[in-house]
Amino acid sequence: MKNKRKWSLKDQALLLKRLSDLLEKGYTLNEALNFISVNEKGRQKDDLLNCVSNLAEGYSLRYGLTNLYFHRDVLSYLYFAEQHGNMEFALKESSIMLYKKIAHYDKLTKILRYPIFLIFTVAVILIFIQSVITPQFNHLYTSMNIEVSIFSMILSQSFLYLRWSMLIAAIFLLLFLIYYFIRFRKYTAERKMRLIVKIPILKTYVKMMLSYYLSLQISILLRGGMSIYDCLKIFTTQSIIPFFQEEANTFIHQLKAGQKFNDIIYEREFYEDELSQVILHGQANGQLARELYMYSQFVIEKIDTSINKIITYIQPTVYLFVGIIVLFVYLSMLMPMYKMIDSI
Repeated sequence: MKNKRKWSLKDQALLLKRLSDLLEKGYTLNEALNFISVNEKGRQKDDLLNCVSNLAEGYSLRYGLTNLYFHRDVLSYLYFAEQHGNMEFALKESSIMLYKKIAHYDKLTKILRYPIFLIFTVAVILIFIQSVITPQFNHLYTSMNIEVSIFSMILSQSFLYLRWSMLIAAIFLLLFLIYYFIRFRKYTAERKMRLIVKIPILKTYVKMMLSYYLSLQISILLRGGMSIYDCLKIFTTQSIIPFFQEEANTFIHQLKAGQKFNDIIYEREFYEDELSQVILHGQANGQLARELYMYSQFVIEKIDTSINKIITYIQPTVYLFVGIIVLFVYLSMLMPMYKMIDSI
């Protein structure tokens, strides 16, 4: 029976790091899990002991962590580790990957926490002004025969457009959710990815991630003495990431048709163009495993830099938006009062 209690990403990353460190020091996987469980309490201790029991029964570490609902990327790393035998490397790489995800999430949360609070507060004030204060000013203008200024009309129209924009955005979000749950989820993994890579904001990031994952896993399998064909056959036997399972089947079919692997990669729209060049260069100098691994590390660094850059742009953009809204709210309160004073 699967454990319904999920470990947090921080706990997952910490466990993977501890396991890789202990394996590096010469511990067996069973000994490492037992050692870590001694220092744990409650649920996590029981979970680790269950993993030890699973190992004793002949199951893999991946089986135990699957029951604990570990991150899908971690499970895929461990699946390939079962094929090439370098469990220490897989645990280390997956822990690094999780720590980077956690760092990006924490940084984004920290940056957006206060601006989101400001946006919510300003939205409440804006609703109050539009529903209570503005109608009273309009009624007062009418009773005193005061002509509404052009600037006040602009402010009123701006608030109206903003309200309609928010409504339209909510409708689009609702339509997107309906489309996602009714149709998108039923598509094949390849069709889903074809739609995703057409989205300008996501295209570059997704292509880098796919290129990173493919190059890293193939490089490790090649180091184990496998051929490209053998590597792809292993991809077809995993179902953790269905997209790469479908991709591997496509690659094998095209290889049998006589196409070169680098040409196949170049023709696919899911990967960076540099990946095909790295494959060509690696095959030419007989160092494909090394070239692919170095390329994967270059790509993951580029992804990390890109995400950090985007995050640094988000905060000033949000603050600018909030500042403009606050200015409009402030002017919408003051302008009618000045108009009344001038008319007296």
